[in-house]
Amino acid sequence: MYYDLVCSLPHLPYFEEADRLPITPLRLNQRMKRLGNDHADQLRAARPLVQWSAERFKDQTDLSLDANYRRFQQTAPSPLLHEYVTFRLTQRLLLAALRMRPLGKKPSADYRRWGLGSQVASIHQHWDAPYFQLEYRFTWLPDASERLAAGDAVGLERILMGTCWRWLTRVSESSMFSFESVMAFLFKWDMLRAWLAFDSPKAKIQFSALIDKVTHVANS
Repeated sequence: MYYDLVCSLPHLPYFEEADRLPITPLRLNQRMKRLGNDHADQLRAARPLVQWSAERFKDQTDLSLDANYRRFQQTAPSPLLHEYVTFRLTQRLLLAALRMRPLGKKPSADYRRWGLGSQVASIHQHWDAPYFQLEYRFTWLPDASERLAAGDAVGLERILMGTCWRWLTRVSESSMFSFESVMAFLFKWDMLRAWLAFDSPKAKIQFSALIDKVTHVANS
């Protein structure tokens, strides 16, 4: 249990309501030094897999993601941490599938190695269905699809982040003072920092340009 660590962490406002980070990266890193080595290793390996970045909208190979996932698995992650990583990778998979379908491309088999075999199978089996018949399992999918098609970068990010924020809030409320509570704080802090950086005029323009490029190619 991490009573002292959790009590030392400030309240995190909902990402859309914040105007600044309530704790600096330096101070947060200092707090995180109170984690046990095993837990610290798990979080260090997980963060690249769940990070928020516009880079996911660029065409790129999944080699680095695959290497990061194998490194993460080697840390023997806690069940809830593993579940959250799978949750974020599922978001990535479904968003990639929505982008690739108009181009006649399907997600690579790499996703099967990341514990997403059932979703990959459904996507391939129901390729022509609007949401691959997964909208009842992933209720955020129709809204995300609509925002992606409209080139609404802010709206898309809001949907994805809101879904993850609620997931992490449920974890922190049900596992107070545990490693999972610290995990939820760290990932929500990462999300908040990304949103504050993204919520600037310059970032919005760059991010919107990436989505516009994707949707333009898909509709051409």
